[in-house]
Amino acid sequence: MEKVIAPVLYAPRKIRAETFPTPSPGEREALVRMLGAAICGTDKHVFQEGEIRLGLPGDVVSLPIILGHENLAVIEKIGKRAAGEMVTEGQPLEEGERVVVSADIVCRECYYCKNFYGYPWCLNHRSYGDVISCKDPPHLFGGYAEKMFVLPGTFIFRVPKRMSDAAAVLTEQMAVAYGAFGRAFQNPNSKEGYSPSDTVVVQGVGPLGMCNVLMAKMLGASKIIAIDRSEFRLRLAKRLAGARTINLDDYPKQEERVDAVMHMTDGIGADTVVECTGFPGIVPEGLDLMRNGGTYLVEGAYAEDKPTTISPSRQILAKNARIIGVSGMPYQAYARALTMMDSFSSTIPFEKLVTHVFGQEEAQEAVETSMGMDSMKVVVGRMKA
Repeated sequence: MEKVIAPVLYAPRKIRAETFPTPSPGEREALVRMLGAAICGTDKHVFQEGEIRLGLPGDVVSLPIILGHENLAVIEKIGKRAAGEMVTEGQPLEEGERVVVSADIVCRECYYCKNFYGYPWCLNHRSYGDVISCKDPPHLFGGYAEKMFVLPGTFIFRVPKRMSDAAAVLTEQMAVAYGAFGRAFQNPNSKEGYSPSDTVVVQGVGPLGMCNVLMAKMLGASKIIAIDRSEFRLRLAKRLAGARTINLDDYPKQEERVDAVMHMTDGIGADTVVECTGFPGIVPEGLDLMRNGGTYLVEGAYAEDKPTTISPSRQILAKNARIIGVSGMPYQAYARALTMMDSFSSTIPFEKLVTHVFGQEEAQEAVETSMGMDSMKVVVGRMKA
């Protein structure tokens, strides 16, 4: 039987390449050959800390695991029922098609599955690359592996034929940004929520932040302000989206950064602020960057951390603030993000976000590289950068 190479996280900061037998999918299952799995901020948290609690109830990482939930692949085998059940639009899926696999597995039967638009708040939720351990057969539940086993309840999305692998592997995080801005949209006449022509501040322009920068550009933001410590990332935000930039080394104090944003917004503050740093302590600053009646999207603070202090009176009540927590994305956002990226491909070089690609045997180095300030999106797989 053919063996599959998969890097296994078996202890904090310790990954080793192992081999597993190739599983055979049933009627409601599939097996995909991985082109690439992009490294997410959640992967970095899990790599550093091991068994942690994630955002949804019951979502606890259990080692050993194969990381990888931002997954681009080719369908190798798919069951007859799965071909129809896993697709969200169009004809049944076929072997040989290039696809993006949804990170989340939902039961479609519980209260949340039946009553809420698309978000994976399923009471029986599982997810690839973190919650499902690789200790039990068929083992291959993370995208860092050469092949991944796809369970019933998973949604799969076709990639447009002309789209490059490097652009397509960004789909999961572009879907997060799509879902976040979708929830922020309101009637533009009331000036609540996000509207085209608004000013957007993005706190932290790592991969998730950059996807939000590009989503804001595609949705017609008049001014985008990127805040980060990495000059490499800030230059990329300026190059790809015309963003104005604030480097933490130049503005080391919170009040200096708030003053800079106020100066760029005629003393009003940003219409929409997006937190993509992963540090809960940045939330009070984000609220100060936002105008009265503005919207704050909290996307990056996904793992548990130390408590932070805010002023409910000054920063929420007095501002009539709209604070939206963004845990994952509606599965409908995958297809829509792919369509948007495809339509903007002539004006936005999405591929520039992928800065490094490592093979399965180099997964430890890949994750460590992704933590550096001179990387953007790092991928584990065989695709070309």
